Amino acid sequence: MSQPAKTIAFFGATGGCALTALEHSLRAGYHCAALVRSGDKLKGMLSRTTPTTSLRIVEGDATNPQSVRDVLVDPTTNAVVDSLVYGLGYRPTTNNPLTWKFTTPTLCEDTTRLIMQTLEDLRPAVPPFATFISTTGTDHSGDVPTLMTPFYHYSLKVPHADKAKMEEVVYAARDKGAIRDWLIVRPSLLTDGEATHGQTKIGFEGSDKKELKSELNLSEGGCGWRSVNGLAVGYTICRKDVGAFVFEEGVFNGGEKFKGKKVRLTH
Repeated sequence: MSQPAKTIAFFGATGGCALTALEHSLRAGYHCAALVRSGDKLKGMLSRTTPTTSLRIVEGDATNPQSVRDVLVDPTTNAVVDSLVYGLGYRPTTNNPLTWKFTTPTLCEDTTRLIMQTLEDLRPAVPPFATFISTTGTDHSGDVPTLMTPFYHYSLKVPHADKAKMEEVVYAARDKGAIRDWLIVRPSLLTDGEATHGQTKIGFEGSDKKELKSELNLSEGGCGWRSVNGLAVGYTICRKDVGAFVFEEGVFNGGEKFKGKKVRLTH
């Protein structure tokens, strides 16, 4: 699994999916920079077996231009990172899905615009590859089970609209040259729990043409995914499995299999 050291910027590293991807990246020996509001919180969330010598923590906010620049640029080399992983999101204000409200309804769109504008201004010779964690249900592609449709389109209407706008910003950024390419990861409803390695199904437009499967085992940071015909439709997926997929395909393989793809993940 030996590879030259890559540099990766993480947004939302204290969330379950991006945190897992960060831990796998550090174990693989990559140089990682994470933008977080609290460095102590991130350190407390990392497992004891995760090495941190290659971790650079930037304390700040993804809505702050200087904070975004600081995580995208290595201060020792002045070089822009090789890739970025975006896992920002937000939780509802109450535990009752019928009364959910969201205090920052355009968080993902706004912060993604700032990231891409910063990269446009930096004009790196080789723009980074970008992996963005989105969600199923952002369009009318049929990637949500029928029984879940009312919940997705009522309780989750606001965050899904935000994720959809975020995706549009990512598409445009490639056309402008701010990033060299992208991978959009659209998981089903996220759950906690341990990684399963072997239960993750993936699907995307055109995935019926050939069968694909994970190449990394659990100890290497893989999630044991396998492709299905067409879009993968299911109810839930574990955050750690999503993070492992982001690491394996977005970081380790650099998006090689899925450049410009919207990949659905489910159990």
